[in-house]
Amino acid sequence: MPEQRANESALFLKPSKPMVIILLVIFLLAGLGIRLIDLDDLPLDFAVTRQLHSYIMTRGIYYEMDTPITNAIPPETRQFAIETGKSEPQIEPPIMEYLVAFIYRLIGQENMLVARLLSILFWVIGGIPLFLLARRMTTLNGAFIALALYLFNPFATIASRSFQPDPLMVMFIVWALYFQFEWLEKDTLKTTLLAAVFTGLAVFIKISSVFFVGFSMVAIVLIKGLKPSLKNWHVYLIAAIALVPALVYNLISATVGGNAGAIFGARWVPALFSDPKWYLNWLMLARFVVGFYPIVIALLGFFVLREKKHQIVYFSMWLGYLLYGFMFAYHIYTHNYYHLPLIPIIALGFGAVGGAIFKYLEDKPLNWFSRVLVMGLFAFSIGLCVMKSRGEMIGASYRHEAKYWKDLGDKIGQRASVIALTHDYGYRLNYWGYLQPELWPTGGDLKVKELIGSTDPEFETLFKMRTEGKHYFLVTLLGELEKQPELSEYLFAHYPYSEGDGYYLFDLRNPLN
Repeated sequence: MPEQRANESALFLKPSKPMVIILLVIFLLAGLGIRLIDLDDLPLDFAVTRQLHSYIMTRGIYYEMDTPITNAIPPETRQFAIETGKSEPQIEPPIMEYLVAFIYRLIGQENMLVARLLSILFWVIGGIPLFLLARRMTTLNGAFIALALYLFNPFATIASRSFQPDPLMVMFIVWALYFQFEWLEKDTLKTTLLAAVFTGLAVFIKISSVFFVGFSMVAIVLIKGLKPSLKNWHVYLIAAIALVPALVYNLISATVGGNAGAIFGARWVPALFSDPKWYLNWLMLARFVVGFYPIVIALLGFFVLREKKHQIVYFSMWLGYLLYGFMFAYHIYTHNYYHLPLIPIIALGFGAVGGAIFKYLEDKPLNWFSRVLVMGLFAFSIGLCVMKSRGEMIGASYRHEAKYWKDLGDKIGQRASVIALTHDYGYRLNYWGYLQPELWPTGGDLKVKELIGSTDPEFETLFKMRTEGKHYFLVTLLGELEKQPELSEYLFAHYPYSEGDGYYLFDLRNPLN
């Protein structure tokens, strides 16, 4: 905890160091509490495909463990779980998946809450280095305002409950930035190792984080002076520890592991750079994540930061985000969780401006009523965020989905060979129905093919190629079927079908005369 600056207040109070710690704990516990609302609902409210991908991998890892529980699973079911878990592409190191599987083993059962609780814990812990970092860059009030945005932003509240590496990655990004600042202030072997290890952990968890911790490190090297830095062996130690493990892992995964398509596919799409709609869609998705006003206020925070070196590092964070968007051109305007690392950047700039406003108010001779009113507005803004988050969490229930997909899998039969136009790349049917379908492309898949210049043969040839040897054609995305009239007309004209709640099941084995 940084030393308390003389005569500095927190929310119009003159707190001691223990009081600052107590306030910090209150904020963190409140951030934890809001994320526990509707905790036991199924994780189908956010990034469903990405979450179920991790759940399927974790189930396979868990079932592969030799325990009384996993040995009691029917052999066919256990083998299906193991094989489908192994077949999932490893886009990043499966650290979260192994951690969750290990906890499954400790508690003796699968439980989707394990992953959700871990993600929540990682995100909330990330508030600690964010507060400490903001404390260095701005006032104590600014640090609490930055922490409030980080913890109570409605999008972050929902996204931080999801089973994917991003909450863990963001936590390590913020720790890495904090220890990089420590290394900037005091270049010792201890600060060097801490900056190197946490930067390396962020990059290893998800290599895209190099844009958020790499550019800040370059900025710090330039602040220290390029020539002195090139003579400092600490710089090379940080670079080696931060980059080599991630580079080696991804090289092995892309070559020996056969995951090159998953790692590099549909990332770099230069064709989008000349499309004005791409920039607009990128901005609109960023607005959805944090809002227009926080973005603008955070950008103004650059001019409010007190020290030149802090401005340089903060600018490097934004530069990293922009280049990250160009590198992941398709995902930056289609996948909202790709904007999660932007939230701590916004929080730091927003906190700087908020801290300056509080300092202005504290310098004025406000009476007690005015101060209470200001604090009421601050609490009210947090309350609005909490209400919005709560409304989204309890606004829809997905508890019925598990039975729906299990019953559908039982109806079709695990041994059946199926091609499907279905939800989330067949992951719901896989996880609850224990059935792995081959996939018919959705409109989004066709759009990606168009962007990368890939083409398919004419429809009937494509249909025969994809359905050869299949027993059934399952459709659960009824809206997608309507958007592909050629497919819809062909299926209804050539095959008998049964229908149920939200699905059509076409029998490919017995075509109509």
